[in-house]
Amino acid sequence: MSVPQTAEMMSGCGYTRSMTTTPTPHDCFFRENFARPVIARDFLQHHLPAALLPELDLERMSISPDTFVTEALRKVYSDLIYQIPYRNTQLSVYLLFEHKSRSEHWVLLQLLRYVVASGELYRDQNPEAKSLPPIYPLVLYHGQEHWRAPAHFHDLIDPLPEALKPFVPQFGYALHDISARSNTEIKGAVLSRLVQLALRYIYSDQPAERFRELLELIAKVSRDPTALDILESLLRYFVQGTGRLDEQQARTLLEQTFSGEPLMETFIDRYIAQGKQLGEQHGRATTLLHLIERKFGPPSEPIRERITQADPDTLLRWFDRAIDARNLDEVLH
Repeated sequence: MSVPQTAEMMSGCGYTRSMTTTPTPHDCFFRENFARPVIARDFLQHHLPAALLPELDLERMSISPDTFVTEALRKVYSDLIYQIPYRNTQLSVYLLFEHKSRSEHWVLLQLLRYVVASGELYRDQNPEAKSLPPIYPLVLYHGQEHWRAPAHFHDLIDPLPEALKPFVPQFGYALHDISARSNTEIKGAVLSRLVQLALRYIYSDQPAERFRELLELIAKVSRDPTALDILESLLRYFVQGTGRLDEQQARTLLEQTFSGEPLMETFIDRYIAQGKQLGEQHGRATTLLHLIERKFGPPSEPIRERITQADPDTLLRWFDRAIDARNLDEVLH
């Protein structure tokens, strides 16, 4: 039930939650960083129940492939599902990570769908099994408002006479509120704290100052290969997620923080080159969308998304077709 991470898993925005849902910058940043076992492991060491932690072998935890590849779960999957073995046994606990950037009243119903779908999948894959592995649902929240969603499933049922309680599922979830409104202490090693603080700071009205703080934190471990990957993720997140920190500001802060460090200067040069390439690609997509709208009317959201995610060569080919095409199918076939 476990697979190694792949480049696709770690690519952040290279996935979709369903055929109709596009991941937000918050989704991308959370997934591509908490999909790193070193980050998730450090977080769990500080947040799992004290009575449970000694029983689990966090060194052998792995991402469940169900998170990414199971068709039955793709419609309802959680942000991440980790499989964590018990010590000295073949049993495992499934830790269900659900990330939220806003309070969602129906999160318990969503979690229940995950639990049922995971159970059905486990039964299909283990036809001789007579029991299911336990699932630990954990919600990580970093939104702007107070978390007000019900904490237990019975709280969703109204009325719920005493006589019916034994027949209604009852479960809750572990909530870790790291939002700026909370007093939660951000614990863990440098990179784990960095990821959590980035989620907390994303709504700050001083994004440049918060970004500088995070850069100073990552400078303490800049020689760690994982730090460069997280830094690249952080740059994308703060530029896209805040809407108030542009590429030029980010580059300036990078250069000020890491001036004179050869490894980081190489990273900065690569980041700037990637920014230019993405800018050119965005310009081509915008031009093609404008041409399509003039000739065929406003494109649908799926078509718009397909164009904005296309590579430069494909965009150029579609643009050439669009000049003489009689309909949109002739452009995108």
